[in-house]
Amino acid sequence: MNKRRGIILAITGASFWGTSGVAVQYLYQHTQINSIWLVSLRLLCAGFLLALWSHFKFKGEMKSLLQNKKTWPELLPFSIIGVGGSQFTYFMAVQYSNASTATVIQFLSPLFIIGFMLLVKHVLPKRIEVVSVLVAIFGTIILVTNGHIDHLSLSANAIVWGLAAAFCTAMEVVIPVKLMKQYQTLPITGVSMLFCGLFLAPVFFVIPWPQLTIFEWSLIAYIIIGGTLFAYLFFLASIRYIPSSTTGMLGAFEPLVATALTVILLGTHLSIFALLGGALIIIATLIQSFPLEKIIKILKKAS
Repeated sequence: MNKRRGIILAITGASFWGTSGVAVQYLYQHTQINSIWLVSLRLLCAGFLLALWSHFKFKGEMKSLLQNKKTWPELLPFSIIGVGGSQFTYFMAVQYSNASTATVIQFLSPLFIIGFMLLVKHVLPKRIEVVSVLVAIFGTIILVTNGHIDHLSLSANAIVWGLAAAFCTAMEVVIPVKLMKQYQTLPITGVSMLFCGLFLAPVFFVIPWPQLTIFEWSLIAYIIIGGTLFAYLFFLASIRYIPSSTTGMLGAFEPLVATALTVILLGTHLSIFALLGGALIIIATLIQSFPLEKIIKILKKAS
C-alpha cells in the first residue's frame, strides 16, 4: 500500500512539472509575456508558499538555515544558479523550441553531474554511467539533427538554452550537498526560491505587466501552484515510501506528459527522429537510476 502511494505521488509530481511546461508554451504562443517577468513571479509566489508550508511543517528549520552563516556560501549560489537559473533557462528553452524538447534536453543534467564528479571531485564514472552518457549523446545528436547529421533541426538558441537548463538543473543537485545533509529539502527550496524571487523583484517595476485574459492568468496560477508547489510536495513526499532510485525513474513521466500534451493540446509536430532521440535521452537517465550492479551481484551469488 505504501509503495503504491509512493509511486502515485512520484508520478503526480512529475506530471505536474510536465504540464506546467505545456502551460508555459501556451503562454508564449498566445501572449507577449516576458520570460524573466514570468520566472520572477513564479519564484516569488511559489517561494513564499513553499516557505510558508515549511514554516509550519518543519518548525525552526528556516530560522536555523538563515541564521547559520556557514550555510550562505552554498545557499546563495544554489538560489541563483540552481533554482533561479534552472527556471529561467528552461523557460527560455521552451520559448525557442517547445515544452517537450526543452524538458527532454533538461534530462541531460546527469551528464553534467558525472562531468562535475570527474573534473572537480576526480571521481571516475562507473561503467553503467559511461554507457548512459554514450546513449544520451547519441540521443541528443538524433534530437538536434532530426536524423540528418549535416544540419540542425533545432535553432542554436534552443540548443544553448536547453543545455544551460540541464547544467543549472545539475547544479541544483551538486551545490547543496552539505545543506541537504543538515536541513530538510523543502525549507531549502522554499527559502532559495523566495530569495531569488526577491532578488528579481525589481523587474516588476521595469517590465510592463502583460494584458492577459482570465484563462491566461489561471495558467500562471497553475504554473505557480500546480507546477511548482504541488510538484515539489508530491515528488518529495514519494521518497518516504519508495527508494530514491525508483523516484528518479518515475521522474521520466515529466517529459512523457509534456510530450503527449504538447502534441495533443498544442498541435506541436514531433518527428519520429525527435521522439527517438528524446526516448534515448530518457532511457539514459533511467539507466543511471536502475540498480543494475546490485542485480548483477545478486545473480552472481545465485549462480
